[in-house]
Amino acid sequence: MSTQIDSLQSLVSKYINTTSRSVFLTGKAGTGKTTLLHRIKEHTHKNMVVAAPTGIAAINAGGVTLHSLFQLPFGAFIPDNNSGIDPEKIQTLAHFNIPRSLIKNIQMHTVKRNLIRNMELLVIDEVSMLRADLLDAIDLICRHVRRQHNTPFGGLQVLFIGDMLQLPPVTKHEEWQHLRRYYKSPYFFDAQVLQHHHPVHIELQKVYRQTDQTFVDLLNHFRDNQVTNEDINLLNQYYQPDFNQQNNDGYIQLTTHNAIADAKNKECLAELNGQLFSFRSEVKGDFKEHQYPLQETMQFKKGAQVMFIKNDFSGQQRYFNGKIGTITHITKDEIEVSFNDGTEPVMVESYTWENKKYSLNKETNEVTENVVGEFIQYPIKLAWAITVHKSQGLTFEKAIIDVGKAFAAGQIYVALSRLTSLDGLVLKTPIPKQGIDADDSLRSFVSQKMNPAELQPILQQESQKYFNDFVLKAFDFNDLIVSLHQHLKGYSKDEKRSKKQQFKPWAEKLLKETEPLQNVGNRFRAQVYRIVQSGANDYVETLIERIDKAVAYFQPPIKKCHSNIIEHLETVNELKGVKAYMTELKDLAAQYYALLHNIYKAKTLLESSLKGLDVNKEDIDQPELEKQPEEKKRKSKTLKDKAVKTPKVATYLITCALYKQGNDVDAIAKERGLVKTTIESHIARCIKENILSLNDFIDHETRESIKKGIEECNETALSEIRKFLKYEYSYPEIKYVQAWMQSDGVL
Repeated sequence: MSTQIDSLQSLVSKYINTTSRSVFLTGKAGTGKTTLLHRIKEHTHKNMVVAAPTGIAAINAGGVTLHSLFQLPFGAFIPDNNSGIDPEKIQTLAHFNIPRSLIKNIQMHTVKRNLIRNMELLVIDEVSMLRADLLDAIDLICRHVRRQHNTPFGGLQVLFIGDMLQLPPVTKHEEWQHLRRYYKSPYFFDAQVLQHHHPVHIELQKVYRQTDQTFVDLLNHFRDNQVTNEDINLLNQYYQPDFNQQNNDGYIQLTTHNAIADAKNKECLAELNGQLFSFRSEVKGDFKEHQYPLQETMQFKKGAQVMFIKNDFSGQQRYFNGKIGTITHITKDEIEVSFNDGTEPVMVESYTWENKKYSLNKETNEVTENVVGEFIQYPIKLAWAITVHKSQGLTFEKAIIDVGKAFAAGQIYVALSRLTSLDGLVLKTPIPKQGIDADDSLRSFVSQKMNPAELQPILQQESQKYFNDFVLKAFDFNDLIVSLHQHLKGYSKDEKRSKKQQFKPWAEKLLKETEPLQNVGNRFRAQVYRIVQSGANDYVETLIERIDKAVAYFQPPIKKCHSNIIEHLETVNELKGVKAYMTELKDLAAQYYALLHNIYKAKTLLESSLKGLDVNKEDIDQPELEKQPEEKKRKSKTLKDKAVKTPKVATYLITCALYKQGNDVDAIAKERGLVKTTIESHIARCIKENILSLNDFIDHETRESIKKGIEECNETALSEIRKFLKYEYSYPEIKYVQAWMQSDGVL
C-alpha cells in the first residue's frame, strides 16, 4: 500500500477518533471502503452505531436500518411546517410528514432514547441510496431526542460511506413534485442540514480489484464523465452479439431486471441432468423476510454454476465474494465447488448472517451490539446471471454485459467495475457514444473531494476543538445531579404501596455525597476554559497536569458512590417486585462509571494530541469498579438460551476420522465421492489444528527443506512456492508443511 493510501486511511481514522466533524468517505469500486469500516468498528473508542437505508444493506454492513434506528415513519419528509401540507388531511398516493407531525407522532421508548443520546458516532453505509429529505428527518429526531436543537444531528458525528455513482435514491414522481421546492436533488448531500455544515470529503484512491492500469483509467473516465472516443472504441472491441454462454465456462451475465436473471438461472439449472437438491435456510430469532440475503430455499444440481456471496470466513482465502465455480459434488448434507482457475475445490460450509440491534450496557453506558436473529445458509447462489443492482460489491473475472438503453445513469460504470480486467469482458450491445449522462449536482458533488494537503489543517483545527470540548464535558456533573434529583422524586408513594419507598434516606445520602463534586467540577471546568482561551503554546501540557490532579481528587468519591449503589443493588436484589427500581439503580451506576471513564479518556485524548497520534479504544484505561449483581430471575432469553440443535460434524473431521481408521487419501476420496485435493485440504486443516501430526505424512528432512523454502519465498501461493523449490516436492507436501508452520506460529 502506498504512503498516500496510508495517509488517507489514517486521516479517516483520525477524523473519526479525534474530531466530531462529520465525514463523507467514498472511493471507486474496490478501494476498500468496507474494509476500513470494519477497522473503525473494531478500534474506535466512540459509542458507534452502523445503519443503512435498506434491510439487505444493513445486514451486509453488520448494522440496522435507519428507519428502525430512528423509528422513521413511512413516506417523504417536507422540512417546512408552513408548506401548506397537512399530513393528516392530504389525500394523495404519497404520504408526507412535516417537522411538527414527525415530532408529534414519534413513539420512542426510554431505552431507544437513551441509546440515541449516548451515541457518539453514526455510520451510514450505502449512503448513495439515502434521500435528502430522510436525512433531514434524522437530523430533526436527533436534535429533539438529544436535546441539542441548534446543533446538526444534535451533536452526533456522522460518517457517510458510499460510492455516489452506484445505486441512486428512489423518489416517486408525486413525492418529488413537493420535495423539489426544498431540494436541488434527491441525493443525501442536498439535505438542508448539510448546506452549512459540509462533511469533509475523503476519497480513497487505490483500486484493489483492478490491476490493469488501462482498465483503471477507463473506469475513471466513465466515473468522472470524461469518456473519450478512444475509451468507447476500446470497449466496443469486446462487442460479441453472438456470444453463446456455455455451462460452466465461468461467465456470468449481468442483466437489467430480476426476472431476466431468474429465468436464465432456472433455464440453465433445468438443462442439467441429475438430482435436484433443496437446501432450506435455518432462521433463528428476529430475522424478517425482507432482510434475507438469499432465498429461503436454494436449489442446486451437480454441474450448476454458482457464485460465492461472501469472502472465505475461515481465513484461508479459498474464495471471495463473487468468485464463480461449479458444483462437482452434492448430497443433502454436502456441496463441493470446483474452479477453473487452478485453485483447489472447496467444501462449502454454511454461513451465519446476523441481525443486530443496539442497546446501552447497563454497567458502562456504552453502546453494545446484540444479535437478535440469525439466517444460516450456504453462501452461494446460482450464477449464470445476476442483475447489475445485485452485483454491487462483487468481483468477477468474466462477465457478459448488456449496456443497452435500459441502463440508468451510472449503470455502465457499475457493471464494468465488477470485472478484474478487460480480458473477461463480453458486450452483448455496444457502449453508446455519449457514455454516462450523470446528474449535474452529482457530478459537482463528486468533484469536491479533498486532498491530504487540504484535510490536514482542518484535522488539526477540528481535533483541538474536540479535545477541548471533551475535557469540559468530562468534568460536567450536571446531568448526573439532575438524574439523582429525578430519582429522589420517585420516592413519593406510601411504603405499603412500593418497597422502593423505604430506601429514600439512602437516596438522599447519595445525592448529598455527590453534590459537592458538581461544585468542584464546575470550578475545574472554568479553570480549563481559561487555560484553553489563554492560547499559550504549552496549554495542552498545562491541561494534562491539571487533569492528573483532578483524577486524584475525583476518582475516590466517584468510586465510593458507585460502590454504594452496587451494595444497595445486592440488598434490593433479594426482594420481589423491584424490577423497575433495580433498573433505575443500574442506570445511576452506569452514569458514575461513564463519568470516570470520560475523565480517563480526556487525559488520553490530550496526551495523544501532543504526539499527533490516533486514539483507539485499546489506548483508554477502563475504570476498575465493582460489577453489578446479576438478577436471579431473568424472563428474557437470548438465542443462546434456546434449545440448540446437535451440530453437524464438520466435513474435514469426517475425513480425519476415516484417515485414523487406516484409509489413505485415494480411499477416502473414493469413499466420500470427493476429489483428492479436497481430502488433502481437509488433512492440511487437521494438521493446522493439531488434530493430525505432520510426521504421519512427511519425514523430518523433507519438512525442514520445504520449511526453509517457504520462509525464503516471498509468495504464499502453493504454485509459486513449488516453483521456488524447483518442483522437487508435491503440492500436498507443501500444503501440509505450510499448515504445520501456521499451527506452530511460524507463519
